[in-house]
Amino acid sequence: MKAYQGLLSKQASFLPLLKSHLSPSFWQQVLLSLLSGGLMAIPHLNPELYYFAWVAFVPLLIAIDQSSLKKSYCFGLLFGLAFFASGTYWIVDFIMLSKAYGRALSMVLALVFWLYCAQLTAFLMVVFNGIKQRAPVHEFILFPLVVVTFFSAFPMLFSVQLGESQSRFLSGIQATEFVGVYGLDAMIALSNIILFRALFLSLDASRKRSNWSWLLGVLSLFLWFVYGMFSTWNWEHKVQGWETIRIGLVQPNEPPSLEKLPIYPGYSRAYPPEMAMTERLASVGAQLVVWPEARYKAYFDEPKVSAAYGDAIAALNTNLLFQDIERTRDPYRGTINQQYNTAGMLNSEGLLIGSYQKMKRVAFGEYVPLVNGIPVLKAWVEGFFGKFLNEMDKGGSRQFFELDELNVIPLICYETMFSQFVAESVGDAISKRRVGGILVGLSSNGWFGTTVQPYQHVSYSVLRAVENRLPLVHALNNGPSVVALPNGRIIFMSDYHQAGGYLVDVPYSKESKGSFFSRHPHLFINTVYGLLALIILVFVTPVRRLLVR
Repeated sequence: MKAYQGLLSKQASFLPLLKSHLSPSFWQQVLLSLLSGGLMAIPHLNPELYYFAWVAFVPLLIAIDQSSLKKSYCFGLLFGLAFFASGTYWIVDFIMLSKAYGRALSMVLALVFWLYCAQLTAFLMVVFNGIKQRAPVHEFILFPLVVVTFFSAFPMLFSVQLGESQSRFLSGIQATEFVGVYGLDAMIALSNIILFRALFLSLDASRKRSNWSWLLGVLSLFLWFVYGMFSTWNWEHKVQGWETIRIGLVQPNEPPSLEKLPIYPGYSRAYPPEMAMTERLASVGAQLVVWPEARYKAYFDEPKVSAAYGDAIAALNTNLLFQDIERTRDPYRGTINQQYNTAGMLNSEGLLIGSYQKMKRVAFGEYVPLVNGIPVLKAWVEGFFGKFLNEMDKGGSRQFFELDELNVIPLICYETMFSQFVAESVGDAISKRRVGGILVGLSSNGWFGTTVQPYQHVSYSVLRAVENRLPLVHALNNGPSVVALPNGRIIFMSDYHQAGGYLVDVPYSKESKGSFFSRHPHLFINTVYGLLALIILVFVTPVRRLLVR
């Protein structure tokens, strides 16, 4: 008994020391916040290191625990700066290439961009800590709700989701077929908050423990991964029995330029280098050839070009999916009324069977947001972005192309980043023609130089294949082009910054008609928004006082 009392006495004397470690100094909080942001950036730079995302928030959660809202903002801002400056370092190259600015000025402008992006995590932490201090809602529920809301709703020039860094973690991404990448964000947030609380409980036994909350939290993660392992295996076996379509990918590797690119010797508008590569791919059995987003081709403007394309494709007896600029002109003045970033599909007879006008445009590249009604401000923005800004009109509706018993669903560049948008496109195609489908992205990422950004783009787009349970073909002008199966496994990746043509046998099924998420892309995210709004309404706003009375 005396020994036991002595042990209790030693434990009581040691407890203040433990608590001092749980309450880091200001500079330790700063370092923890920066460390946390750096950890979160790692899997976005190298998707093979996906596991860092599942622990990356822990240092930040230690830094902001029991902090004021002002400090929560500051530490969240530091996290965001470390995260975005590391994960999107390529914005410097983007500014240099698109504006021809020097490195020093490009760095200053990049810092402004990163400061804006960092507001996402700064306000995320303020809202999380603010609600936590006022509402009796368990952190295992609250933190995932806040993370999902901010990463899905915060306005960004280049959208980012935490879950899109997980493309190589096949067991971790399978359940996105029900909830999209947003559910994966929630699981990453849940993992982090559980680890954070586990650390605290192991160091401070005086903290209250709710067995039910731990059981439900850990069980949620366990079921997510168990389903992921089973589903990965199941889809691997399922795909083995599918038919294949032989797809040719053309990778021109054109350099980015603010000036008009010259026609290469031996080629012309009517016979570009892409057509020469298409001939080679067709000769070895390509049933569909895909050209990425690249230079202006004049297909929609010049009848001789469209006629030449049609004749060439008919002679090759293949199908062609390509991108070009489509314009409508004033019949009297000849001036351009509208122009669209358009994907067109030629069938094996050389006939244009349909076109899709891009709906998700790049801000400040294809349109100027917010200032259309303010001529002076719009003129300034257009002058600032100069030749890089090539305004495009928004397409009016989603389209798909019919290829035998297959729906080809086109996505132009930026559009592959939008989870709900892609799911809506899949749902629309399958509701109109109930056969299998394939996602095809056409992109140009030359404006980011030789950075990691093109790898990020195709890696993120792989989630669209899993969310919709359809194969994905993503062709990039400068590479790397990829082909992914419906479980996210990449079966082909081309060389980066290498011109060439590639032939891939892509599995597909006439019976694979999307997923639960394809049919209900807004269900999970609207549920998250609704729950968080309800928590704020009941516990944070004056409604709480009325309920208490």
